Amino acid sequence: MKTRYTCFLLFVLMFGQHLTKAQTPTDAFIMQKGQICAALPYQHESWNKYWEGTLFRENKNLGTVTSQTIMPMFALGIHNRLNIIASLPYINREASAGTLKGESGFQDLSVWLKALLFSYKAGDKHSLDVMASAGFTAPVGGYYADYLPLSLGMGVNVFNTRLILNYRHNSGLFASVMGGYDFRSNLTTDRTNYFIDQHYLTNELYMPNVMFAGFTAGFNNELTKVELRYNLMNTNGGFDIRRNDMPFPSNNMDMGRVEFLYQQRMPFYKPLGIMLTAGYTTSGRNVGKSTSFGAGIVYLANLWN
Repeated sequence: MKTRYTCFLLFVLMFGQHLTKAQTPTDAFIMQKGQICAALPYQHESWNKYWEGTLFRENKNLGTVTSQTIMPMFALGIHNRLNIIASLPYINREASAGTLKGESGFQDLSVWLKALLFSYKAGDKHSLDVMASAGFTAPVGGYYADYLPLSLGMGVNVFNTRLILNYRHNSGLFASVMGGYDFRSNLTTDRTNYFIDQHYLTNELYMPNVMFAGFTAGFNNELTKVELRYNLMNTNGGFDIRRNDMPFPSNNMDMGRVEFLYQQRMPFYKPLGIMLTAGYTTSGRNVGKSTSFGAGIVYLANLWN
């Protein structure tokens, strides 16, 4: 069901023009040298139905599963073509029914490098940018990963990669496509053995890697940014949740999700901005059909030129 990908969905929040440059690993914007942006977004996400394999169902022993996340992060332009981005989410996750106790705490520390690889301008109206991001994500909160759907994360180290292609028009309209692949380490649990497709006499779970893709269209000017996104996640292997069983960290977790972002920069104090977000899971496999909304603030400053 719901997993570490709350973190991925939060990564694709945020930031507008000039504040657009206060960007994330998966968007199509880059900060300039010496600029830093501190951000504090909040997200509320909930679901009461989920896909057990391809079966769409509810579970009265869970009720509604709710996640609330605060994710402090920063982005720093160390060069006009190279940024460093870091985040550390704090999550509270609960179920409204049953006996499973909710969990709260810090999840995974993520550090990314994002580079502008290529930029091309066609006259005064059109431009095309190619960017790439690479990151490393590691659990820091000491949470118990084998406790889905209430675990705070997957408890594994991840090497993240993304490639972004963005078209911009001087009117402010833009469109981008993103693709990526996450390489995940295996997970060591407290189990001495387990059964999925067969019986395994080990405490180590093989964690399949994950592919990502997304499309974004929007409008962006000096003060306002509006985006509509469609993101896909596809686990490269794994197995379905067994009938009436709990989810397993190595399940095949796939997801399609629509997201909306509105960001407004303050005309009376341009370094400060606010953002509003919403999202809805449209399709899935072994994940919850979730609805989310969020808000946050960002602050941009110049450390050096």
